[in-house]
Amino acid sequence: MPKIKYDEENTIFALDIGTRTVIGLVGLVQEGSIKVLHQAMVEHQSRAMLDGQIHDIPKVASAVEKVIAELEKKLKYKVKRVAIAAAGRSLKTIKCRVDQEIPDAVEIEPLMINTLELTGVQMAQRILEQEAEQRDSENFYCVGHSVISYYLNNYPIGNLVGHRGKNIAADVLATFLPASVVNSLYAVLARVNLEPLYLTLEPIAACEVVIPEQLRLLNLALVDIGAGTSDIAITSDGSVKAYGMVPTAGDEITEILMENLMVDFMTAEQIKRSINSQDKIDYQDVLGLSMTINKEHLLNLLSPSINKLAEEIAANIVTLNGGAAPKSVMCVGGGSQVPDLTNKLANKLGLAPQRVVIRERSNITNLTDVKKNVLSGPEGVTVVGIAAVAAKKLGRNFITVTVNEKSFTLFNTRQLNVINALAFIELSPRELLGQNGKDIRFTLNGKSRTVYGEMSKPAEITVNNKPANLQTPISDGDIIKVVESVNGKDAVAKVADFFSEIFGDITKLNVNEVECTLNGNRVNGEQLIKFGDVLELNLNEVQKLKKDIGTSGKTIEKAPGKDNKIQVTVNGQRIEMSGGKEYILIDIFNYFNIDLANFTGNFELKHNGEKAEYTDVLRDGDNIEIIW
Repeated sequence: MPKIKYDEENTIFALDIGTRTVIGLVGLVQEGSIKVLHQAMVEHQSRAMLDGQIHDIPKVASAVEKVIAELEKKLKYKVKRVAIAAAGRSLKTIKCRVDQEIPDAVEIEPLMINTLELTGVQMAQRILEQEAEQRDSENFYCVGHSVISYYLNNYPIGNLVGHRGKNIAADVLATFLPASVVNSLYAVLARVNLEPLYLTLEPIAACEVVIPEQLRLLNLALVDIGAGTSDIAITSDGSVKAYGMVPTAGDEITEILMENLMVDFMTAEQIKRSINSQDKIDYQDVLGLSMTINKEHLLNLLSPSINKLAEEIAANIVTLNGGAAPKSVMCVGGGSQVPDLTNKLANKLGLAPQRVVIRERSNITNLTDVKKNVLSGPEGVTVVGIAAVAAKKLGRNFITVTVNEKSFTLFNTRQLNVINALAFIELSPRELLGQNGKDIRFTLNGKSRTVYGEMSKPAEITVNNKPANLQTPISDGDIIKVVESVNGKDAVAKVADFFSEIFGDITKLNVNEVECTLNGNRVNGEQLIKFGDVLELNLNEVQKLKKDIGTSGKTIEKAPGKDNKIQVTVNGQRIEMSGGKEYILIDIFNYFNIDLANFTGNFELKHNGEKAEYTDVLRDGDNIEIIW
């Protein structure tokens, strides 16, 4: 028989990203069974996750990268897609019924059932979104669903496949987590170049292998006790009826040891793990002192916190189960090995101790090639369940799209649009619009004035080479291209830019003719204007006078045969005026030049020592003073 070549097409890569560890498993699915090919586990070196929530994305990504490297070394091929599960932190569940009319003559196929289920999940999503709008809370993503009951022509039925009827229906229980929880998982995968193959909830995954469908007629509870959370699922009448979560688990026990034994978290974790295997445990506290503690002392120390953990899990189980204890409880996860926890849990639920049990990999009936190793206990169950759920529902929950020449996989439980895909390239809707350049608002001669910044150029979006926007629906295989927006340039203005606005035609205007005052200071026309500045533009006094001269219409008239010549003194300078019959004071500016470059201050005219008017008549020998 030829040797099987393993690759991405015939294997499933499952990843259990937990609060304390990251476990990776590559399995071969054959006729409903899973054969474990290779697996790896890496422990977080710091508390990068708390209560099932990723707090430090780079550190968690680093742990995942180590798991991938170890697996790829054994596999001899690169892994690209991965099935993952989320802890039930801030879990929301919505139960709804969905109906669908079908033609009488059509035999019901699996694809029709899949469509029915997906429609139910989408309905649950809409219900949750409506509730979220009322509370103004964050978005939620569906991380798994289960069908409580199927119906054919309104009658309950176990399996719709192969039947015919007018109407099919299903009671769907959909589970949702906050977008922040799901997005942090996706962010980790993106950092290590992995695409999500399937996303589920940890208790759903554990249920798949610990409480298979044939056992779900019984009223059972599954508890996945990790380091940060204790996730719960309840079964009865052939389906999973409820999901829940207690934000208390193994880390609380570790923290008690830290506080009482004066040790760091990692040392406390090692002590906790040694309780079941050692009667005396040696350790070093934070002061560097070598210490020894016996098992009995440890158990007495931890008893109150173990009792509290059992109490919280039991209370949640009873609530989810409609106020009564289930027939039995099956525990998985590393936290389930806390000494005496199962006994205390049985006591709280009023069950015989043998009714609350720990399930290991050896209890999974559809798992082959189980080897005794560090992952053969309850801590290695959930990752197998992730692989099993992914194999069962492969390809039903995701679509693949290309964004700017990179392929991404999206969870497909509602109508997806462009904005959902853009999350993968870390481009927010606000960035698509760009920013206009900053305006300059200032005051010009007592009036408010604004110079506007350059307008931004919005991003260009296309889907399959056709113009699109953020709300454009997308489907499997779509090609999305985004040309990023271009920000507008900030406004720039200088004083001289406003000469024409104040003085009209500036082609005949000398810059020295303008008096420019910015925020009370004299400036030239090249001075830049800033937001909030106060600008005053005026002709200096001499130019006002010359302007008056130019607009007065007064010219030197020459009378035929008559040339009335007179001599006057202007600022001590003797000048002769000729060519006119009569002269007025303003005419002196046709004979006397003023140095505008050195002109400052106020302008004053005196005629024979008296304050003068421009229209004063001049006589031979008059004395004129121009003062500024």
